[in-house]
Amino acid sequence: MTVQLQPESSIPNGAVKPPSDVLSNIPAEALAGLSEESITCLRNLASFKTPPAVEFGLVKQAAVLVALFQKEGDDKLHVLLTTRAKTMRRHPSQTALPGGKVDPEDPDVIHTARREAFEEIGLPLDHPSIHHLTILEPVMTILPLNSHMKNHIVVTPVVCFISSPSILPNLIPNADEVDAIFTHPLKGCLTGLLDDRDLEGLVDIGGEWWPHEEEFHSTNDRIGTTGEYRMHRFRTTNSPIKGLTSDVLIQTSTIAYAQPTTYSRYAINQSPFPDLISGVVRDLPFHIDKSVDSGPVEWGGTEGERYRSSETWAAAVGNP
Repeated sequence: MTVQLQPESSIPNGAVKPPSDVLSNIPAEALAGLSEESITCLRNLASFKTPPAVEFGLVKQAAVLVALFQKEGDDKLHVLLTTRAKTMRRHPSQTALPGGKVDPEDPDVIHTARREAFEEIGLPLDHPSIHHLTILEPVMTILPLNSHMKNHIVVTPVVCFISSPSILPNLIPNADEVDAIFTHPLKGCLTGLLDDRDLEGLVDIGGEWWPHEEEFHSTNDRIGTTGEYRMHRFRTTNSPIKGLTSDVLIQTSTIAYAQPTTYSRYAINQSPFPDLISGVVRDLPFHIDKSVDSGPVEWGGTEGERYRSSETWAAAVGNP
């Protein structure tokens, strides 16, 4: 796959800096040894113009860290991931990017993402090998039917580059929040495929982590509180990438490689995240104190069927 350098007209949300300038905050020695593909991806990400800040009203906010690095002996970028602890009340044993809720004292979402990454896996808060690249367009948790609207969370992705992967073996998962730390090639979230060198250690097809027939990438369309949604799942060496984490990494990969996904990204009637978020921001004040039906939390199918959600917390009226 040839990586394109994004022209000004192709980058969402506005203009770009000259290619020679966008990586000027990263020392030349930190870029030495990177492949042309990796450098172009970093340039494309650093060229992305962060959308203007908007007010999210009563909607809960969080930030995640998309930490990218080039593995030794490889020529492409990988992303740092975690498997959430099985004791977590929300999304136990699911794949996540380091991150968490925005605290009132956090000066910005960059601080939130970096603070949470330090608390969860010990990624240093201040290290010369960690370089900020950009802030991406927010995404939002998609909830099953019969979920309370106030359980939506708007999540802002913060992208950084780790120029010295030697710091990664020193990361230690916080046992209260994280069961495992692992990585995955970013390109795999663009193509739904993996190179031969990335096949080692993948979980078994048909096993607990990957009970699907597809080799690397599985999808299904469903209906939640905000309408149609395509759930993407990517097979990894640990828990699968899916849901909001897949949404973030798909967005990151399309910007990095300046190309659309090689698979169909959205359900037929799926609304873009900015529209979904503005709708929840607008309507939440009218629903914040309302209760919801205490029946089973279910997803809707595109042909009228219903099936149970494993996320039993989603219908809770109390604080998450």
